[in-house]
Amino acid sequence: MNNTLSKSFCTLVLTSCAITSAYLTFLYMNELGAAIGVAAIFSLIGITLDLVKTITPTFIPTVAKQNPLIAILLVGLTGVLMVISTIASISAIEKGADNMAVSTKQNLAITEQIKLKQQQLANLQQLSDEQLRINHTTKAAETTLMISTVTDELNALYHAQTSVKNTSILREYNAIITLVIAVSIEVVSVVMALTLHTLNTLDSSVKSVSNPVNTRDTPPSETKVIQSVLPSVEPIKSVEMQFAASVLEEVKEAILTGAVKPSQRGLKAAFNLPQEQIKIILNTLHEQNILEPWNNNGYKVKEA
Repeated sequence: MNNTLSKSFCTLVLTSCAITSAYLTFLYMNELGAAIGVAAIFSLIGITLDLVKTITPTFIPTVAKQNPLIAILLVGLTGVLMVISTIASISAIEKGADNMAVSTKQNLAITEQIKLKQQQLANLQQLSDEQLRINHTTKAAETTLMISTVTDELNALYHAQTSVKNTSILREYNAIITLVIAVSIEVVSVVMALTLHTLNTLDSSVKSVSNPVNTRDTPPSETKVIQSVLPSVEPIKSVEMQFAASVLEEVKEAILTGAVKPSQRGLKAAFNLPQEQIKIILNTLHEQNILEPWNNNGYKVKEA
């Protein structure tokens, strides 16, 4: 499995866990908020905290390298949010399991019978009250007997409903299964987040190795060697400066022997050099204390 496929898998699993956890937290917080009339606010708070819990583990390793204290605080925050999310998930799953149990065919049948008996009992009680009001004592006594019979039947149905054995594994091991599911969502979410961070770090490392950056600085000694050709001039940057350096000694000897005047016209006539190269040579000889300024930016051989 290559790195890209692994990252896609981790992202998919992390997203699935995040959506599931956020939905369960939403159900729990919505019910909790509805009890005090602020269901929307509680739902928004729950989803926000759940998203923080999911995203935080992805950058904890990076923060730990820069500031361990903040990383510890983030770990603590994530732990607290995971506990809250686990409680919310357990509550939402248990409610779903209870609804599932009530929805079984046998329970539905008994529940329907109970509703009918309750309605029958209410009607009989109302009839009895009406008979007593108009002094039909005999009929009221018969109605009372019927009320007693219906009451016994209703109690029997209540007993039958509570004694119905649900063979569903979810119902039988509801607490254990709910806890395992809730904890698994949180653990898988954190593991996928950390794995995704590791894969991204590995990806960056591979790229940096395959594309190395040359950070070598030029040692001072090499800089001095480069500048030694023209001591006071910047390192050679052009062909003209290189050529000027190559004829520097020849021009220097010609000027010292008096064969050539230290001027642009003299060097131009003797060596046929471009003006830019002549300026470089004259400036260099001046820096070497061989020439000195004379007559409006001109030069002459410096006297000993």
